[in-house]
Amino acid sequence: MSKFKITLIVFMCFLVLTSSAHRRMRHLYYDGMLRTGLHIGVQGSLNSTWILNQNNYNTLNLFYIPIVRQSEMDYVFTWGGQIGGEIGYNFAKRFGIEFHPSFSWAGQTYDDNFVGPVAAIANPNTATGQPQYIPDPSVHANPVDPNNPNPYFVGTYKYVNVRREVKFNYLQFPLYAKYQTHIGDIANYYLMIGPQINYRESASENIWVNHWQYKYPNELSPDQKFQKIDYGITLNTGVDIYATDWMYFNVGLVTFVAINDLNGEALKNLDWYSKNDVDYQKSRNFYMGIHAGLHFYITPKKD
Repeated sequence: MSKFKITLIVFMCFLVLTSSAHRRMRHLYYDGMLRTGLHIGVQGSLNSTWILNQNNYNTLNLFYIPIVRQSEMDYVFTWGGQIGGEIGYNFAKRFGIEFHPSFSWAGQTYDDNFVGPVAAIANPNTATGQPQYIPDPSVHANPVDPNNPNPYFVGTYKYVNVRREVKFNYLQFPLYAKYQTHIGDIANYYLMIGPQINYRESASENIWVNHWQYKYPNELSPDQKFQKIDYGITLNTGVDIYATDWMYFNVGLVTFVAINDLNGEALKNLDWYSKNDVDYQKSRNFYMGIHAGLHFYITPKKD
């Protein structure tokens, strides 16, 4: 073998070894966009919201057949979300804390069809050719419509639609512990977990029977039905992408599950719960969604 070929082989081996060593050293010491400091920003999420273990709660009381009144309703996919600010501090390049005060909207929609009769009583004067059920005179629309005093009435065993919508507005206060690691020159992967407290600003419940909105006599207030304070655990994971060394945006997934019982005392003391539950079941808020934000460091980057 000529001296030239030997020299070329040695040179190529040297390049391979030095390149491998450089990559290893870069992997050990390169921090990418990891940095310490104080940052602020705006953030929000689009969520799928649920109320776990809450369902009928006397919504079907107008139905004549007892087992129907104790039925559970189908859950409907319900949108919610939150929008607010963010302030955080990275006390180390991989560890920090973040606080996300936000305004949020949550709740749950239920929709199902059940067998009638509805808003009916047995006809005491039933004879051949007469209906078996007649409108219940104690049931009427609110406000009263003289042309259609009982729009909920169905005197047969056909299916009747029922819809229930529960809506909440909260001020929410999640506090995160954050871990992050770089996944490239301009991006960091992050994982955040922590407690969250929600303060309910408003609540509403609307029910439709036979496609007519229905209000129960002596209807309970939202404060009687639902707790004012909600608290639980929140998890947030995703990617921080840096446009500059002081500005970045994040995209990820966020979820929250409440620990405390959402129901107020009025919903805990019903005569029955459902035909599938012989004991009282606690209800909890839950959501999962796509989270995004824009953030700015207000302290200079340290080398």
